Amino acid sequence: MKKVVGLAAFALAATLMGAVAPATAVADPLPPGQSAKLKAAESAATMDGLKRTLAEQIARRLDNGEFRAVLNRELAGDGQADLAALFASVPGAQDLTDYTRQADSKILQLKGLQAEGEGESLLEVSADPATVKRVAAGEKPLVMFTPSKDEKFVRTVTAYDSAGRTYELDARRAPRQAVLVVGLNERKTAELGQQVIRKALTEAGITGIDRKADEAQQPTAQAAGTPRWAAQIHRITNYNDHEPWYKGGPEIYAWTMGAGTDGKARVDSIEMPYITEEGTTYSNVNQVLIEWSNFSWTAVDVVFMERDDNADLSGLAKAIVEGVLVATGNGQYVAIADKVIGALPSDWVTDSDDWVDSCYSVQAGRAGQIKSMPCAARPVGMEVRLISNWI
Repeated sequence: MKKVVGLAAFALAATLMGAVAPATAVADPLPPGQSAKLKAAESAATMDGLKRTLAEQIARRLDNGEFRAVLNRELAGDGQADLAALFASVPGAQDLTDYTRQADSKILQLKGLQAEGEGESLLEVSADPATVKRVAAGEKPLVMFTPSKDEKFVRTVTAYDSAGRTYELDARRAPRQAVLVVGLNERKTAELGQQVIRKALTEAGITGIDRKADEAQQPTAQAAGTPRWAAQIHRITNYNDHEPWYKGGPEIYAWTMGAGTDGKARVDSIEMPYITEEGTTYSNVNQVLIEWSNFSWTAVDVVFMERDDNADLSGLAKAIVEGVLVATGNGQYVAIADKVIGALPSDWVTDSDDWVDSCYSVQAGRAGQIKSMPCAARPVGMEVRLISNWI
């Protein structure tokens, strides 16, 4: 038995060494744009290899009673289990613990998040509440990994059973059998990724704030100090969350874009963690979407996005910077949203953030007035009603 474990550890180490070995410096013969796409595709493939190995290893341990008990315990709360912590709690799984921690480090490096996320655990195994109950009741699941390719082009996903057999599942329709999913914690990666994007914006002279998930919803009562004129979300419906069944709920966020009071371009980022289901209407949200005192224009653009793996954040950051800079020096409203959307990465080989909707020339209303936002993608995008208030 010890020999088998030793061989498994050696195999895992060899796999990872192949994934993390430093590349030899060579001249890049490709044009900059093509070279960036190739590097992003290579990063996505490497991340898939790491996730695939972990999915296989989890599946092979599903016949082990001790492992199943730990797995059920870790999934019991919110259906998400940090893989490094999971393996660290299983006797005899030190090889997998080490592999996962090194894989986390490699993924942070590939995504350009090593400075912001040093020591963070991104890899997880997850399941929806119904699947968690079925697995806890004794049903043996398949284990799949999330592909890093744009989900619009994914037709099948690969899963494994405890005997090592491989299954190709329909990416558009959830199977009847219970499935556990190995992927990245999107909320963690979103927070780290936003730090990278904000740094790029700041370096380009673009101001703004990031409203984090736990700061997203604010009361309508007037805050202490100077009152601020704002547009709050009264009601919102997302008709297409761009998320396949294996990714669970969406990670919706928005960019509010215009010219700041200093005449420079401004981008405020707003997380919307309460949007968890497609087609559901959320009322009396009271989340601040636009704080008018931060903008010199009387109208702004708002772009709604859905977060994904983002093998390479540089393309996303570049798109925002290039699109928003048009606002700098303009004393009145100019359309920004189309310029940002036109610059977004569109490679099928990487799972970049998805555009959900663009809303143009959004203007403030009277106090207490509720009005619809002029958005472009309806009826399949966002339906949003704002209320103007002093906060």
